[in-house]
Amino acid sequence: MPLLVILAFCVFTAHAAEPSHHVLVSVSPHKFFVEKIAGDTITIGLMVPAGASAHTYEPTPKQTMTASKADIWFCIGESFEARAAKALKHYRPEMDLVDLRQNMDMISGDPHSGCCCCHANSQDLHIWLSARQAKIQATTIANTLIKHYPEHTHKYQKSLENFLEELTALDVEITQILQPLTDRMILVSHPAYAYFCRDYQLTQWSIEFEGKDPTPFQLNNTLIKARNAHIDKVFIQAQYSSKGAKLVAKELGAKVIMLDPYAESYINSMQEIARQIASGS
Repeated sequence: MPLLVILAFCVFTAHAAEPSHHVLVSVSPHKFFVEKIAGDTITIGLMVPAGASAHTYEPTPKQTMTASKADIWFCIGESFEARAAKALKHYRPEMDLVDLRQNMDMISGDPHSGCCCCHANSQDLHIWLSARQAKIQATTIANTLIKHYPEHTHKYQKSLENFLEELTALDVEITQILQPLTDRMILVSHPAYAYFCRDYQLTQWSIEFEGKDPTPFQLNNTLIKARNAHIDKVFIQAQYSSKGAKLVAKELGAKVIMLDPYAESYINSMQEIARQIASGS
């Protein structure tokens, strides 16, 4: 076979192997969800890169242009999404914007709890941090993919079934990990864990207040609550300021532990969160 024919065949094969379907997600954990269900049938774009905060992120014009290839965008209600969607709809008016909050039991912020949300609509948008609520999100993803790409219906249905079983097993595992806990309050730099806490009868207290470092009064109030709750660990995130958290930890003689609730490796991340909360109990 002539060399040019071989090269042409290789190029054609490489392009033929690339998925023709493109979808978009806002945060890394949902990339994991979509991959679990769709496998290699689609290409997945991510809006908020690793290490960035979904609450303050703004996509670049180049990223917006790349994202305009997507047929579907799985959204979570972050403020940047509405602005980006307006631009994307200009280039791809048929793009399906799918809100993963649908059918969920959402948590709203309580301004008196120290764990209030930093979103304009006062909803906690860290919806993936519940293995139980993740089942609802996974089902929404699967149903949407089936609607758009019916040729893969059997694969998506079977993958969803397997993923739901994994999430059930994860829920059982986390319950067992946290079962020995006697002190059920956790101290966090940013209030990301409301859904996790609701599932496992925990209470989170946030050091930051309305997305900002605490005032001296708020800091003192946090120290009083933390001492009463026998707090010996303070959980921080790379995406947010840890200044107040480290100050509180120093005053308490507590360990500072980094967690990443935005990690793409969802199962491992949830297991690690549970283990770190339970450590030393």
